[in-house]
Amino acid sequence: MENYFVASCKRVTNKVSCKINQREKVRKRRIQLPDGGIVEEWGLGLMDKEARACDNLFRRKEIDFYSTNIVEEQSYSVKTLARDYYLERLLRSGKYTFDHMFLIRNPFGEAPLTALAMFSLEAPAKVRVTTRGDIPETDYVSVLPKRRNHRVPILGLYPNRVNKVKIELLNDEDTVLASHEISVRTKGLPPDLRKAVSVKKVAKDPAFENILINGGVNIHTCAFDREGKIRYWLRRNPRGYGIFPLSDGHFFYMEKEISVPSFSNPQTVQSYDMDYFGRVYRTYLVENGVHHTAEEKVGGNILTGSNTMLEHTEDRVIEIDRKTGEIVWQLDIWDLFDDTYKDMMDWCHVNSAAYYEKDHSILISLRNVHAVISVDYDTKKLRWMLSDPKFWEGSSMTKYLLQPVGDVRWTYQQHAAFELDVDFDGNPDTKHMIVYDNHWAKRRKAKSFDKDPLSYVTFYDINEKEMTVKMFKSFGCPKTRIRANGIYVPDKNRVYNMAGSYAEPVDGDGGGVYEYDFETGEVLSEFGVKPGYFRAYNFTPNVEELALPMKVTGDYMCGTIKKPQKLSGEEYRELASCQPGRVKSIAIDYKLQEDLLFVKCVDHEVEKIYFRGEKGCYQTDFDDTYQTMDVFRKMVYKIATQLTDLPPDHYDILLQVKGELQKTGKYIEKK
Repeated sequence: MENYFVASCKRVTNKVSCKINQREKVRKRRIQLPDGGIVEEWGLGLMDKEARACDNLFRRKEIDFYSTNIVEEQSYSVKTLARDYYLERLLRSGKYTFDHMFLIRNPFGEAPLTALAMFSLEAPAKVRVTTRGDIPETDYVSVLPKRRNHRVPILGLYPNRVNKVKIELLNDEDTVLASHEISVRTKGLPPDLRKAVSVKKVAKDPAFENILINGGVNIHTCAFDREGKIRYWLRRNPRGYGIFPLSDGHFFYMEKEISVPSFSNPQTVQSYDMDYFGRVYRTYLVENGVHHTAEEKVGGNILTGSNTMLEHTEDRVIEIDRKTGEIVWQLDIWDLFDDTYKDMMDWCHVNSAAYYEKDHSILISLRNVHAVISVDYDTKKLRWMLSDPKFWEGSSMTKYLLQPVGDVRWTYQQHAAFELDVDFDGNPDTKHMIVYDNHWAKRRKAKSFDKDPLSYVTFYDINEKEMTVKMFKSFGCPKTRIRANGIYVPDKNRVYNMAGSYAEPVDGDGGGVYEYDFETGEVLSEFGVKPGYFRAYNFTPNVEELALPMKVTGDYMCGTIKKPQKLSGEEYRELASCQPGRVKSIAIDYKLQEDLLFVKCVDHEVEKIYFRGEKGCYQTDFDDTYQTMDVFRKMVYKIATQLTDLPPDHYDILLQVKGELQKTGKYIEKK
């Protein structure tokens, strides 16, 4: 009885809190500052309501021709473009001044520990914004260029408190002309981020003031400071690979729940070019999906892992044109190797790929053949391979192997292989490479594996002329079975070991972060990350760009995914004569996002989507793969089909579910 009473009280309390939160979101507050200034604070709900009226300025014209009884949802691109436009309109209205400024927390709904202040000045000035840290070293300070109209990004807020933020006007000599201190209240962290980071040791002058950790299974993307306190997090959870920073302060984000079935892990078909406010500049569609890596190529294009879907997966590298979404280059790893290890579905497992302009090469890490390879970008020919020669004995691949100079520890199940733009030895014939050597051999057994109990960030010197490799430096940590990356910081002479996934917990942590002195190998900083993660980076948002309105030229939706194909006359008559039953699966659900239809279902449950029209019938086929791994059989996600090319007609939607034709009661009419 007592438990029932407590539960009832909690329900009532939650309902009241929810109503209060809803009122907070939609209201507009006027806050009087002690120094006489005024802050007008908007709730996110009010912003959303006002910005929705701007949707039609950005919605693609193609979607004006659809009517449907399927729930329609706003695309993230349109949501952020509309909000950004409305904010700029508010700023240009001239209503807000430095002494009567506009403020909104989490302006785009995706980054709860951010805010935006706006005002116009009579004369141009620079702006310095300081989010007070708990100690002076953790102040988050940004300086914005001289202009008259200011959008001021506020970053580095603490969760669940009233943050003190100082905003100052500066002249060309950085003299303070005027200032206000405002308060920004934030909500608490999600459960997975509470006490997620522990500080075991910290350098007096760490190379990274704030570290971004992301990916993995049980953690939101977040950034923490030298005290281990969360100062940024993303509300939306990406795929387990996390986010991948790009050069302009954006990052590549892979959708977690929109995928195409494969022979193993479902593959992400929808990704975003996003910034740290959560603004989406482009939505990329890739029919065979993307995974594990995204590195910016010279010129802005994005290299990422993809799939051949030829009864094996995670075995292709593609280059996506960042403006159009077109796949302009691709490499099938299958074509580079003999048959020695082509004996399982995920036989090679691409987990990093990076392009180097100086010699037009691609460096690729292949986890499941314990190899890092260099490929000529122009000819797509294999140049060399870093891997244990004993592992390849008796194969035709031995001619590509780099030969060891001195004592070389070979990589096993490695991740994140990258060349370094440094010169350690003064030899123009050598290049230097950093690799995260998990030194683990569970996914593919290897008789040559030495069972070393540690994992390493390892530096190699590669001499391509002589086809040799030398191990230059190595920094060990507890065994990290999968994921992880290493980073060299030349100006500080430091190395970071981003140990994302321990084989066994260390002090209760699933992963850790280590900072070493490059010369001595001393551990200068160490953090524990309780849930573990995929990769980690220096947290360096481009604040100057966050202070500008979005610039999107061309279509924000680009690339292609599976599209409905017309059935032959005989197939159409056969389908028309069928008497479908009703959909039985409770997992199946439907959403329409512009001209993309999403059907939520269990992996490989929906085999075909039919569009039965009065003039013809079309189908999108999802039964061209089959599941080979039990771990993925119960996954629930959205499969997607692109309706752009459907001719005008009224279409009833049917599904083939486990071989049975079923009617959904849903329709789409295209005018």
